[in-house]
Amino acid sequence: MGAIRRTFLWSSSVFCFAICQAAMAGTESFETGQIWTFRGASPASSRVIIGAVDNFDRENQPIISISITNAPIPNAGKELQTVAHLPVAANVLRESVIELEGAGPVPEGFGGGYSRWRQAYDSKKAGYFTIPVKEIVDILRTQLGQQPAAN
Repeated sequence: MGAIRRTFLWSSSVFCFAICQAAMAGTESFETGQIWTFRGASPASSRVIIGAVDNFDRENQPIISISITNAPIPNAGKELQTVAHLPVAANVLRESVIELEGAGPVPEGFGGGYSRWRQAYDSKKAGYFTIPVKEIVDILRTQLGQQPAAN
């Protein structure tokens, strides 16, 4: 077998493997406790942790409640490091996450935030995010980082 043919076959195999891995990541189901890296994380050590997966009859996809860790967000003169609860559409979260790193505990504060959101959602007074995780963090940084004008 010629060197060019071997190189072509080897390259094709690697390409097919990469495509299969990407497809599997795109269809993997979310489960409580999973820890994921995400696109545009700043700092790169920021992570998404799955806190709850809800399948509602009125939605065409699951709503995934997440926490974001190691995401410095200015908040009234101190930095918030963990966003305890954010509800996100499963398809948007799937596009945001990159790699499943493992599993761990849900951060402190998740339960209270989830409870308040769930009660409001059940009363049709709350929704969920349909934008990428990076954009959610950017919005929080902009909104919480603004200090009220001094009088």
